[in-house]
Amino acid sequence: MEGGQVDELVKQIGELLNSLCPAIAFRKLFGIFNALEMQIEDGQYQRHAVARLCEALLATAQLYEIPEQTAGRLED
Repeated sequence: MEGGQVDELVKQIGELLNSLCPAIAFRKLFGIFNALEMQIEDGQYQRHAVARLCEALLATAQLYEIPEQTAGRLED
């Protein structure tokens, strides 16, 4: 996957998380998301690190009662 594609996917994840209100209730999700953004921001990301952060994001999302449609889009 090219850097531009990864950037776009991370942007979409951010938009999904921002749609959850109030954001403070989802601090754990945002913490993992911030780590994901930092991993890819310079384009020199490590694939295994990004994969683990995505796994952590999905696992943490399961702790919250988020709308099913949002959860499905996050998994995509």
